[in-house]
Amino acid sequence: MLKLSVLTLAVVGSFAVAAQANPVQTKAVQTKSVQTKAVQAKAEEAELEHISIYANRHAKAVAETLSSVTVINRDEIIRRQVRDLPALLQQVAGVSVARDGGRGQNSSVFIRGGSSGHTLVLLDGVRIGSATLGYQSLAMVPVALIEKIEIIRGPKAAWYGSDALGGVIAITSHQGDKTEFNATLGSNKLAEVGLSGSQKNGDLTLFGSLGTAMGDGFSAKIGGDPDDDGFEQSYLNAGAELQSSLGLWRWQSQLNDGYYEFDSDYGGDRADTQQDSHQLDWSLSQGPLSHQLKLAHSVDSDISYGLQSPESLFKTKRDEAAYQLSYTLSTDWTLLSGASWYQEQVLKNAPNYSADSRNNQSVFAGFAFDNNQYLFDGAVRHDNFTSYGNKNTYQFSAGYHLSTDLIARFSQGTAFKVPTFNDLYWPKYGNPLLKPEESLSRELGLNYQLQALQLDLVLFDRDLTNLIQRGQQNTNVLLASIQGAELSAAFAIDDFEQRFSYGYLDGKDEKTGLKLVKRPAHKVSWLNSKSYQDWTFSTEALYQSRSFSGKDWQGKLQPELGSYLIWSVGVAYQWQPGITLRAKVDNLFDKTYQTNLGYRQAGLEFVLGVQMLAF
Repeated sequence: MLKLSVLTLAVVGSFAVAAQANPVQTKAVQTKSVQTKAVQAKAEEAELEHISIYANRHAKAVAETLSSVTVINRDEIIRRQVRDLPALLQQVAGVSVARDGGRGQNSSVFIRGGSSGHTLVLLDGVRIGSATLGYQSLAMVPVALIEKIEIIRGPKAAWYGSDALGGVIAITSHQGDKTEFNATLGSNKLAEVGLSGSQKNGDLTLFGSLGTAMGDGFSAKIGGDPDDDGFEQSYLNAGAELQSSLGLWRWQSQLNDGYYEFDSDYGGDRADTQQDSHQLDWSLSQGPLSHQLKLAHSVDSDISYGLQSPESLFKTKRDEAAYQLSYTLSTDWTLLSGASWYQEQVLKNAPNYSADSRNNQSVFAGFAFDNNQYLFDGAVRHDNFTSYGNKNTYQFSAGYHLSTDLIARFSQGTAFKVPTFNDLYWPKYGNPLLKPEESLSRELGLNYQLQALQLDLVLFDRDLTNLIQRGQQNTNVLLASIQGAELSAAFAIDDFEQRFSYGYLDGKDEKTGLKLVKRPAHKVSWLNSKSYQDWTFSTEALYQSRSFSGKDWQGKLQPELGSYLIWSVGVAYQWQPGITLRAKVDNLFDKTYQTNLGYRQAGLEFVLGVQMLAF
């Protein structure tokens, strides 16, 4: 049984008192009349921010999804002035990030104690990532191409299949209704520029974005090659949308090309990367019936080479087809069903794998019930994998309105992840007899929604089996248990907007009794912002407790990663109705810390940016 920490209870109590002692209105009525238009826009954005599309595969208010979901829209991402996607995710409850240096470097994202491979990444509803690594490298995903992102914590394999053990990161691509130009300059010779726009002609809409970013970075590895480890990136997004009597048709292509430099035990190295994604969607609503069809093709390429290591190329592709049918049975009931197929293939690789492709076929069925008092949803899924045969998963959730504003919820579900091509076939280390990793998760939560206070409190428990231990030969030996709690809150005190999150995690290897590697027990994030006339001021803080570093290749325990507290400050000035100037200082006190043993993190950094909008 999970125990809620004294700190969590104290924080909840303080927020409740603050909400009663300082009743506040929304920002739209706090701001001066000269800002009316901008404030109305922000109010509309706030409403959109509370809608989840991917938690249960249909649009629903976050508070009623019966899942732990954080939704961040584009304007909020721009206002936070984050340097990359891992920096944005680090601010979310239940998510921790371990980085091998600065921007562009490898970053591991842990949701509720799971590894990077336990997080499924979706781009407009379609899975992306390397089939050899088994996950999407988030460090090189352009933030400028994101319209909205949903961070869904907890298993979602019953909806999406393999990989969604810890959670899902669902990215919606940018498709603005106005021309937008952004430019940024910053420390370590950072330079970034992007342009996006759309054109509507009757029922046809054309849209596109392009941009480039580069920076010299800093030397990432302590005791490694002393040169700076920089990056360069160019991206293009283009698409079209056609509304017809036969439904809505949408085509979109994204190209992301660049390189990043990194330090390894073999000296200085560089990797050239390229990710291509092409997608064709069709949707049609006919009374109570709604159809969705997606066809997708993606390629992930990574060429590594260095001073003392040979060139190696990893290139994989994925083709996917998915169909979903939803039926609104009544105002209370919604039924969903669907089927999907995808094929993963290794096109080129450094070693010679004994198998270089595999297929997946799956079917699922789910439901949602909401009569304004009771809420239920659930799903069952059947997957069939090449070499693994059949795999069944389920998820069931229940909720109850304790009051108009307070919902209690419970959820339980199973999930799995099939081994990657590297796990199975890497020379000397691969093991073709590996079994899929599996998990059983339970979650208990409370969600409170008022104008003055939005609060979400969750207790969760996970059992993981058949975890893959990577060593002299990969084996299924690890059994792990994870318990934790998450608290997210948004409120206002004296016109200061506050966003707070706290996460507690207790994860251990049941065989050895050791804690899970790079999973801190405590993480706190805080964002404070204040608007006055044409100015907006913000302060951010991020605290992470000590974490276990595991053992080295000789089996010796490594030093723990120390705790750290990082402060950032930012300011934005609306110079003209369509022009906003921004500045931010990260790591204000130049804190020295590590999130991955032996790798430096950025010291004090600043960025200056401008955003220009043409309505």
